[in-house]
Amino acid sequence: MSLVLLAHVLALLTPHLCLAQVQLPAVNLGETNFEDGFAAPGVFAQVFPDTYVAGERKDAEGNRIPGQSRVITYSATTQLVFVSKTRVLGGWLAGELLQPMVDLDVRLPDGASSRVRAVADLTFGGGLQWAPKRVGQGVLAQRVVFDVTVPTGSYSDTQPINIGNHFIALDPHYAVTYVRKQIEFSARLHYLWNSINDHPPVQFNLRNTQAGQAVHLNFATSYEVRKKVRVGFNGYWLQQTTDHRTNDIAVPNSAERVVGLGPGVQLGGPEAWFHLNAYVETAVQNRPSGVKVTLRVSRLWPSKA
Repeated sequence: MSLVLLAHVLALLTPHLCLAQVQLPAVNLGETNFEDGFAAPGVFAQVFPDTYVAGERKDAEGNRIPGQSRVITYSATTQLVFVSKTRVLGGWLAGELLQPMVDLDVRLPDGASSRVRAVADLTFGGGLQWAPKRVGQGVLAQRVVFDVTVPTGSYSDTQPINIGNHFIALDPHYAVTYVRKQIEFSARLHYLWNSINDHPPVQFNLRNTQAGQAVHLNFATSYEVRKKVRVGFNGYWLQQTTDHRTNDIAVPNSAERVVGLGPGVQLGGPEAWFHLNAYVETAVQNRPSGVKVTLRVSRLWPSKA
């Protein structure tokens, strides 16, 4: 139902103050896409193997920052979802749990490199899933979930690159899918809020840091070319809405932005699915710019009733 991958690259990838000391945690950018709004009472499990490769960084104006740098992230997140038959406001009560494992490989502009493999922060949440209903000539399904990410992952203030984040993140979302004949449209809208990190890496000589707030959106459309086979187009968009902060002071021109666009395919249903989706990033500001490939293997064990 949602995904938060917590590969936190505190950079050294650039000497710019705002980028090196504060960065948004990695969130669900494109991991969920086709038919995202659907769910039913039962137990739902997913595994998200994910690869992200970035060979450059962009500044606040979207220009490439000089110097050779590289970020490669391999991750695998396990998600467990339970949708009950208990109804509140017409929707089924639901809960979820997500645990990522991350392998982070970073090469710095000066030629130095570092690689970290560890457990990332745990995410859990609850919300409401509404049953599909007919609207116009099609079917609408929707969901609201409030997710919380807690700092359980690997983190040390004596190293600049960490898998975990030493702060709490709130990332509620609304997901919706509309299907008409063979065509479907899906979207998932999040709002991200991050608490203060009162133990930032010691080499920055700061009392605290706080990543800014952000809006991020996944969107997708697909066509059923044959039974249990969908192909389509997917994308994501992230826009930071408030500046990062260091020592309780806003860092000017630190807002991050990215857009990812690409193709995708979905196989299976109604109880098992396989997704393959790819994205090329553009319109990037204050963060790495790269290519992302996401796999998703899903299985539903529906309630007997």
